[in-house]
Amino acid sequence: MNTYPVHVRARPDAPGRWLWLVKWLLLVPHYLVLAVLWVAFVAMTVAGYVAVLFTGRYPRGIFDFNVGVLRWSWRVGYYGYQVLGTDRYPPFTLAQDPDYPADLYIEHPGRIPRYQPLVAWLLALPHALLLGAIAGAGWQASDADGWIGQTQIGLVGIAVLIAGIALAATGRYPRGLHDLLTGVARWGLRVVAYVALLTRRYPPFRLDQGDEPVDPDAPPPAGTGTVAPWIAPSAPLSKPVSPPGPGGTAIRVAALVAGVLVMLTGLFAGLGGGVLLAVEAVRDADGYATSRPLVLATPTAAVTSQDVTVAGTDTWRLRWGDFGKVRVTATAPGETALFLGVARASDVDRWLSGTARDELTRGWDRGNPPAYHRTAGDLRPVSAPTDQTFWVTQVSGTGTIQLEWDALAANGDYVFVLANADGSSSVAARTRLGVNVPALVPLGTSLLVTAGLFVLVGFVLVYGGASGLGRHHGGPPSPTVGPVPPAGPTGTATSGPPVRGAAAATPGT
Repeated sequence: MNTYPVHVRARPDAPGRWLWLVKWLLLVPHYLVLAVLWVAFVAMTVAGYVAVLFTGRYPRGIFDFNVGVLRWSWRVGYYGYQVLGTDRYPPFTLAQDPDYPADLYIEHPGRIPRYQPLVAWLLALPHALLLGAIAGAGWQASDADGWIGQTQIGLVGIAVLIAGIALAATGRYPRGLHDLLTGVARWGLRVVAYVALLTRRYPPFRLDQGDEPVDPDAPPPAGTGTVAPWIAPSAPLSKPVSPPGPGGTAIRVAALVAGVLVMLTGLFAGLGGGVLLAVEAVRDADGYATSRPLVLATPTAAVTSQDVTVAGTDTWRLRWGDFGKVRVTATAPGETALFLGVARASDVDRWLSGTARDELTRGWDRGNPPAYHRTAGDLRPVSAPTDQTFWVTQVSGTGTIQLEWDALAANGDYVFVLANADGSSSVAARTRLGVNVPALVPLGTSLLVTAGLFVLVGFVLVYGGASGLGRHHGGPPSPTVGPVPPAGPTGTATSGPPVRGAAAATPGT
């Protein structure tokens, strides 16, 4: 019998031929709910870590909530693309459902060594590496325009795809694939439960496949052969818990959702405050935050900026009026005279009409080499940029040249242009972009303080909602191995209905 305290049930349920093709759409409501629940799961796990570190015990309400989140996730995974094991739609509940083909039950760990929060994540790394290798490996590719795509596939993805094809072709789910996918999922759930301190026992390095796996380290009961246990409550609850009314559940759910939203708002505010303080840290004496050096080179007659990123924020279209002064420096590799200018995008388009140019699509914002988009046109010289009259500001010369532009006086779409002063083809320069920003310490500090208050308030709301839901949807205090069904002709246990007591029994591990 299996004595590991994380019990995962996975009963084969004969899924249909074609429903697996649209389950991704049917599961959208579950994915939305689980996104909220997993944010709360992480917050409650942190609370559990602190509680164990100081008291050696995992609060029961948090424990039951976290187990419920894992249970809900497992049912969704079993229905969806983790196993494709059933076509029965998963219930929207944290509680056990003995009639559903997939379920999860974790024995409460009781006292936990106080040092375990400090080492559990580290001890789980070998499992994470193995499961990561099983789950899949990815690769990425880019084209000339800098587009990056990523593909990921692995053992689980291939097995699920084969199972889906087999269902469509034959109407039957290969039992071996079901057992394999269930074993991988069971292994992963055990590791997550261990890291979340829902169990103090280190997970085994093995795939316990199928509905009711056998623990090779546990001797079978005398005279019964190798059997699978039935999990049953050890005793009735000393103080029976009545299900909450609709109003109580609604209040707890509202508190949980509101807490998650408030916490996420605080985290984003904290991120913004951190970015502002990071920008403040790299300002020079003139108040400019300057990018890393970027070497621009093109066989065309000009490089024009299309998108610019400042201090790690998202890419923004050139509406310079939203910012302060902008400074660009450029250094030619030889004695070539360079030109830097700023003009309205429409004027630059007319000047370079019919001539190929490279628009910078990725550069100062990332550690990658620059990427360009080549516009249609001929590779030919253009009229000297110094002869044009539409420039808002310009500078030219040999060696290092520096252009400063007060964008506060502008309104509209503008571009920077880097070219040779005589308009010839083949332009190359080492460049830097700088943006003049005001002192950001007060604003950044205010955002961090506000973020801390939001996270604190959100955590209190999440704790109240999660622990309340956990107390009313959790299982019995502790399980024991209940009566074992009669052994079959080969010495293995025969299936039967789940045992019911003060709470529903959950077969399987």
